[in-house]
Amino acid sequence: MNSVPVLTVKPWRALFDEKFHVVVGNLPPTQEVTLHSLHQSEDTDYWEAFGNYVSDAQGRDTGPGPFPGVLDMWGGGGSLVEYRAALLASHGFAAMTIIYLFPDHKKNTTIGYPYFENAFRLPQDHPLVATDRIALLGISAAVPVVLSITAYSKTVKPRCCVCISGTHTGRIEATQSIAEAYSRIEKLYKKACRDEKNHIIWRDVFLPIPEDIDLKVEMGRITCPLLLVVGQDDQNNATVESADDMKQMMERAGNSNLLTTLSYPGAGHLIEMPYSPHCKVSSFLKPLSRERVLALWGGLTKPHAVAQEDSWEKILGFLREHLCHSVKPHVQSRL
Repeated sequence: MNSVPVLTVKPWRALFDEKFHVVVGNLPPTQEVTLHSLHQSEDTDYWEAFGNYVSDAQGRDTGPGPFPGVLDMWGGGGSLVEYRAALLASHGFAAMTIIYLFPDHKKNTTIGYPYFENAFRLPQDHPLVATDRIALLGISAAVPVVLSITAYSKTVKPRCCVCISGTHTGRIEATQSIAEAYSRIEKLYKKACRDEKNHIIWRDVFLPIPEDIDLKVEMGRITCPLLLVVGQDDQNNATVESADDMKQMMERAGNSNLLTTLSYPGAGHLIEMPYSPHCKVSSFLKPLSRERVLALWGGLTKPHAVAQEDSWEKILGFLREHLCHSVKPHVQSRL
């Protein structure tokens, strides 16, 4: 017989400026719960609010925390993009986005491991965040950042990592700045080709995947679960080849059990949240040179939309599995 959820509200009656404490108990562990409050005013208008939560190991609505954390990093656009973190927060994660590529080139010369280590320490030090349950999430240009600091930093120890549309090449050394690391990549842009509409295609910049271990992250040093999201029609990055090489490196190192790969036919580079528009081509400002180009991201509309919807569900499942002590795995490899 299924257990019946128990809702407790204390106090059951209060003034408008007093707090109510709402606890939901008798739930299965890691059960997603939506609390809905509805009030009809004297003018017969309805006022309502929703709160999304995940029950703890004892089957209770976790309420005021501590919450699992996610440090979110976007790509080479160089701006602070927070809507993914906001959506993660609505799913019960204490999410924070950081910017690491600035319009001011001098600023980029100061951004290195200490910057990312301090950023990781911020949620760790927050009283409502579980210090040992913080993940790193990066897309595109942020992927080598996520992989590098996970592999080589002495203080950044994420519980798990999610890498979308990126590569392990372009390793960032502990003594390097972001400006130094990305200047190497911009020197390779001469290898880029253009299509008949003069859209720049950057995926060839990263090919062939180097065999020299000094030119890529040593994947054998990764000690936490890693989820890769790959679009097979990515025209901006060699994500398919990179995922294959990362898998081979981890198999040789004996830690391939930590790797899960989601690979989507017909999906392009910009795999974002579900129901976001498919952007195949757009204007793009190079992060260091500030040159504006028309970049081809790739992807076909329908399969790309399917990839966004499917991958987001599995990303959330992966984060819950490794940050929320889920008893059932949510993600299966599709490579």
